[in-house]
Amino acid sequence: MSDLFRLDGRIALITGGGSGLGVGIACALSERGAKVVLLDIGEALLAKAKEELEKRGAEVRTILCDVTREDNFEEALRFCQREFGVADILVNNAGVTRMQDFFEVEKKDFDFIFDINVKGLFACTRQFADNLKSKGKTGHVVNLASNGAKVTYQDQVHYCASKAAVVNMTQCMAANLSPYGINVNAVCPGAVDTAMLRACMKATEIQTGGKVTIADCERTWGPPQLGRLIQPIEVGRIIAFLCSDAGAMIRGQSINVDAGNTKF
Repeated sequence: MSDLFRLDGRIALITGGGSGLGVGIACALSERGAKVVLLDIGEALLAKAKEELEKRGAEVRTILCDVTREDNFEEALRFCQREFGVADILVNNAGVTRMQDFFEVEKKDFDFIFDINVKGLFACTRQFADNLKSKGKTGHVVNLASNGAKVTYQDQVHYCASKAAVVNMTQCMAANLSPYGINVNAVCPGAVDTAMLRACMKATEIQTGGKVTIADCERTWGPPQLGRLIQPIEVGRIIAFLCSDAGAMIRGQSINVDAGNTKF
């Protein structure tokens, strides 16, 4: 009997794959047997991630890709097919945030967040799904939302709004793509120990004039039931499950991965 949790023979594209959550997701998918292709705008980050993953025994390739440029993602699909075959897993992990006072947020700030977190995610998914559909293949899409889609984060109105859009788009994508055998879900992580989270910690320290330090954030931002920050691979293992045959009945859902921090 086959292991329904395995991903042997599967090929995954991971946007924002050069660091943080991207590397953790790649580790989790590869430990289940998938081959992974990391997409990122940072060449040095990709090189470091590739080295780290190969030390863990992963089959991995990397390619520079800006998710706001459709020609970049088209080339990533072609590159993946040359190296491994047709990608049948897409993890839309690329994302950005900014901590800004509500009254200082301008249109250009909203555009920056939404161009990557929402429009880029949509464009990559559409191209990925069209590629699968044209070849008569099935697959999985997992979108990285955030528990910020469901609760409020101070000074991140545009980020929270973008992640709420991802949750809704996930439901729409699942309904539209299920006839083609493409299953779409999202995960909503909480406080994951990444460079982006630590940049928010630093911004908080600066904004509070040192009244709230990075050490305070490290101690208090993690889920109380866990007592620490979430590690990227812990989110990745939930994504690996959603992409496996064992997760086939979960469709169009946005799964909280925040150790009980969000109640709905």
